[in-house]
Amino acid sequence: MGSTGEPDRKRRHFSSISPAAAAKKQPAFACSEDKKLDFNVLKFQNQKLVQQVEAQKVEYSALESRYHQVVERERNYDKTLVVSKNSWERLVGDLESRSVCTSGYADDGINDTSSHMLEDGACCPMEDEFLSRLLEPGATESCSDVLCPSQMKAEPWTSQASTKNILRNTISSVSYMWRVHDEAISALLGTLSGDECHKQLQKTCNDWQIEVRNFQVAIRDLHLKHKVLTDKVRKHRDIDAKYKTTRKRLSVDLSETIAELEESKCKLATLKAQKDTAQGTPFLFPTLGDKQAGADKVRDRQKELQDLESTLEEMKDLVASRAVEISSLHEGRIEILKKLASLQNALTDAKAISSSQPFLSLNDQLDKSKTEMDQCRTSLEKLQVEKDNFICHEKEVNAKVDLADVSRRVAAFSESQIAELEQYLQKLVEERIMLETKLEDASRESGRKEIIAEFKALLSTLPKEMGAMQTELSKYKEEASEIHSLRAEVQSLSSVVDRKVNELESLSGRWANQLSEIKRLHAVVQDLKVCDQELKLILEMYQRESTDSREVMESRDMEYKVWAHVQSLKSSLDEHKLELRVKEAIEAEAISQQRLATAEAEIADLRRNLEFNGRDICKSSEILKSKHEEGESYLSEIESIGQAYEDMQTQNQHLLQQVTERDDYNIKLVMEGLKARQSYDALCSEICYMGKKIQHTNSFLDLLHQKVARFDDQLKNWSDQVRRLAEDGWQNSNSIEDAQRRLTDIQSAYLHRRQLLDEKQSKVEESRLGVAELLVELEKERFSKKRTEESLEVAYRKATYLRGHSKGSTVLEKLKQEIREYKGILKCNICRDRQKEVVIAKCFHLFCGQCVKRTPESRHRKCPTCGAGFGVNDVKPIYI
Repeated sequence: MGSTGEPDRKRRHFSSISPAAAAKKQPAFACSEDKKLDFNVLKFQNQKLVQQVEAQKVEYSALESRYHQVVERERNYDKTLVVSKNSWERLVGDLESRSVCTSGYADDGINDTSSHMLEDGACCPMEDEFLSRLLEPGATESCSDVLCPSQMKAEPWTSQASTKNILRNTISSVSYMWRVHDEAISALLGTLSGDECHKQLQKTCNDWQIEVRNFQVAIRDLHLKHKVLTDKVRKHRDIDAKYKTTRKRLSVDLSETIAELEESKCKLATLKAQKDTAQGTPFLFPTLGDKQAGADKVRDRQKELQDLESTLEEMKDLVASRAVEISSLHEGRIEILKKLASLQNALTDAKAISSSQPFLSLNDQLDKSKTEMDQCRTSLEKLQVEKDNFICHEKEVNAKVDLADVSRRVAAFSESQIAELEQYLQKLVEERIMLETKLEDASRESGRKEIIAEFKALLSTLPKEMGAMQTELSKYKEEASEIHSLRAEVQSLSSVVDRKVNELESLSGRWANQLSEIKRLHAVVQDLKVCDQELKLILEMYQRESTDSREVMESRDMEYKVWAHVQSLKSSLDEHKLELRVKEAIEAEAISQQRLATAEAEIADLRRNLEFNGRDICKSSEILKSKHEEGESYLSEIESIGQAYEDMQTQNQHLLQQVTERDDYNIKLVMEGLKARQSYDALCSEICYMGKKIQHTNSFLDLLHQKVARFDDQLKNWSDQVRRLAEDGWQNSNSIEDAQRRLTDIQSAYLHRRQLLDEKQSKVEESRLGVAELLVELEKERFSKKRTEESLEVAYRKATYLRGHSKGSTVLEKLKQEIREYKGILKCNICRDRQKEVVIAKCFHLFCGQCVKRTPESRHRKCPTCGAGFGVNDVKPIYI
């Protein structure tokens, strides 16, 4: 960095000394100083060219490293794109496997094991088949690590084929479900009577519940997979945005570097022209000055001659090294031109392909096929919605059938109770007849008055017995209320069924939302593929972009400056980081001390709390001991009281038994008659009540039968609609097959036209490469011609120099005198000892540094030669 600053200062000081001003001030020394400084100017220009070449080399290496970083980032981005593509293909394969499973299930029929046959004929479960399809080599297009261009072309056709297969499988599964439902309904209508139909209905309901649960589990799995895919897509979007920003930034940097390189190219051209003019000027200077011819010795002349020869050799070496560097730069320029030619050929090929008629026609056909696919998807969604509605309606019908079964069971239970009550009535009638006969016999016997008194006593006890009978009637009423509880249970079951129907509707809505999200993800993946292709094209453009070697020099100067600035910033950052670390350490020590103080205070508080808790524990333990003693005393008293109570109960039971035995013995006959009459009346009232209930249940059954008939009519209508929809689905599948055939024909025509285009492009590329090679050969010949001309000029100069040297010692003496004069010119005019080192900016006179320092120290600050006044800022150093 220091070496770059000195030439700038030299250039600045030389530019400040204009020859016109010097001619005004010193007309005698103008020509001599101009010709004296030509040699130094040439030397300075050569040094500057060397520095610029080195700076451009450094900048070229930096640009190469940046380019490698960009290539690595592109590779990482390609890897992420491959991962996203693999995940998408796995999802598509999963859908295919599920649709194949459902279609196989539909083709093979209802199996208890829920298995289907593979292509080889072996039978395996659904999950095993799914895993085997995923693990098969070549099951998906993502199995191969490297994607060739033919695969990239065949991807849209394969995706279309997979979507068509999925649609066919889903349509077949839906039609199978409709057929199974029709068969189930016909079987139910055929076998509505008997207990076997109820059992079969229960089995089918259980099977449907199991299938619904499996379906819910599958939907949850799909939802989880969908969440994972959305997270991955978001990450890929973020990475894509980062890469786009980096690409924009790099494109801006490239444009700036290209502009800087163009500026450096112009500057190099001007410097080269100056160098050519400088090489044309002779190195011999005319004699000017005072011509103080002194008598020096021969040794001094020989030393001066040796010095001149050494300088000439150094200049020759420099010229040879510059020629080698120029040749290397020229070769680099030729390579860049080749890359430019190839890149232009590629660009023209891409433009021709994109603007060709077959390409445009294929794009139109692709758009048409996409619209057809969208129509097919909409029709499939409609069919799925209708399927969900049909399933909900079927579940409602099943719930109503269950309600009818419950009402039938209630009616059968009530009929069985009626039959039992009739049997019990017959028994009571027989007992009444027996009692009447006994009463007649007893009335004929003696002691009729005593019996009448006993009857009166029994009549006094009748209210108690009536209360007992009323309790029994309340029990019968509770049993009848069980019918109401059964109805409530039926209503609860219907509410549960309605809730499940609502859940199924919500699941169907979620399924439709997931399908829409999958479509959106598919569109996003296609956009990512297009972006990937565009990025690959941009990469190829960056790889083949031309960077002229001449433009590298100025960028290297800028790199040196930026590097110095970065180093200074790094040092300042390190110091700032150290200060921040020290501050953070001090703050951490203060915080830790505060935490220690707070922790010690908390420990002291906890110790105090422990002491208080220990005292409380001791007190509570003493209280517990006293309570335990009191509890034991209470328990002993309770045991004694319990034993006395048990003794009293045994005595009371014994007495009650005696009383009951006497009552039974005295009042048996009268009570039997009264009980028979009372029971007969109660049974008559209950029979009337049960008859009303039976009439009500029969009316309810009639209503249920009417509802079942209505449902049968609705089922028939729905089955007709399902058949119509199935016919529409088959028509849609036929239209899809026709579209697929058209696409295959278009694909074959596209491949044929593509081959023709490739052949023409290869021919055009060969012709362009030939033209580029001819251009390169022309440039090489021009460069060799320039080299030969330069070598001829150098040889001519050497010959002229040798001729002048061979003329004799007179020329040497003149040259030595001129050298002495030039040395005298370079020495200070005041002291005549030291070399000129400083220039006064106002009058442009040269002096040594010590002589000029003396004049500012004095009061009269004037130039010793012209007497012009100057200040301290007007004195500037110069390097000769």
